[in-house]
Amino acid sequence: MVRANDIQEKLLHLIGWEQNYDTQELKIADTLTVSESGLYFQQVHPLLTLQNISSIAPDFKNIVYSEYSNEKHYGKGSIVKYDGNLYKSLQQTTGNLLTDQEFWSETNQLSEWLEGKTKASIQKAIVRYCNEKIAKGTYRTLCENRTLFDGTGRLTDIIANKNNLVGFEIVPIRSKGVTTRINRIGIQTDGVGEIKLFLYHSSTELPVKVITVNKTNKGFQWFIIPDLYLPYESEETESGGSWYLMYEQSKLGNMHAIRKDKDWSKEPCNSCSRREMQAWMAWSKYLEIHPFKISEESLQYEEDKPLLWDIENNMYTYDNNYGLNLDVSVNCDITDFIIEQRMLFQDVIAKQVAVDMLREFAYNPNVRTNRHSINASRVDILYEIDGDSSSMKKSGLSYQLDLSFKAIELSTEGIDRVCLPCKNNGIRYLTV
Repeated sequence: MVRANDIQEKLLHLIGWEQNYDTQELKIADTLTVSESGLYFQQVHPLLTLQNISSIAPDFKNIVYSEYSNEKHYGKGSIVKYDGNLYKSLQQTTGNLLTDQEFWSETNQLSEWLEGKTKASIQKAIVRYCNEKIAKGTYRTLCENRTLFDGTGRLTDIIANKNNLVGFEIVPIRSKGVTTRINRIGIQTDGVGEIKLFLYHSSTELPVKVITVNKTNKGFQWFIIPDLYLPYESEETESGGSWYLMYEQSKLGNMHAIRKDKDWSKEPCNSCSRREMQAWMAWSKYLEIHPFKISEESLQYEEDKPLLWDIENNMYTYDNNYGLNLDVSVNCDITDFIIEQRMLFQDVIAKQVAVDMLREFAYNPNVRTNRHSINASRVDILYEIDGDSSSMKKSGLSYQLDLSFKAIELSTEGIDRVCLPCKNNGIRYLTV
């Protein structure tokens, strides 16, 4: 497993796109021209010009963007229109001027399309790298799609709202490269309405993520949460520590959570639920779950978000789940390893983007033609990609890409005892 968004963001500027000579005729966003390696995609193949790319790009004229408002909150990646130009937010922002380069960057529709294509190729290259690791036995998965427990609480076993911040402390295994993913959050209540959940890490003051769910029926309900990762370490959090998934009881109103009768301090009863026992045996090797509460009176707030409290004041309640259940996966995650060693992937990414873009030229799915149409036939382009199929000698960009993957056979064996173990095939005796 890799965290796709982190991979794409951190490797996007490893190789850049050269700006067009005539920026009056055609220009891409300056952010796409950044190159950490000093390499540019146009250097890979002469057909990779911005004019050729523009000729097969979609028709953007029917795409409408909202006008910028300094009173509206914008998340990272939001695109707004102002005075005929487009701007993209670089981080969460409210009221910051569009000229503030810390928060906004000027862009255009071609740039956004080209960025999306580049990110897709980066992800494709990294997925192939990981799959080859799995096939060789030097990379593995750990625990797939397990719920913390089976069943639900009795509808009459409601939890009184006592103005506490309640939820789970989640302690992942102390192992580099292991990431827990929360696939679904289950909530059982006696009413309906909106519930806001906060995800903290013990090294961050503000919530890492705010999750708002809308319960539409009484009783138990699952909510699929995309991209909810709890890594052992990341660029945003320190190594180790604990994660906290919480909600405020005071914000439930007339709604109450329903308690599941379960003792979190010991293993489940095997004779009571064999399935729950099997699930516990799978996830408990990599996770610790501790239900707890903290009084809301001791909390400080910033923009209606509770700040991280003194975790020494946590009151652990091992007979209560506060209406929560989780569907989790625990996977080996080499995202941070790849980001740290990203320079080793520059040739792979360069050729992967080139191959994918040339195929886009060959098949032209958007059926665009104009005076800048590519001066090469489909047969010629496919020959550049795949080489001469009638020849015994392999050639073409795809073959060069294969060689680049072999060149980064990065030895990750032994880096981590859990995820990247040494592959010991023992001693083999042969006769000569």
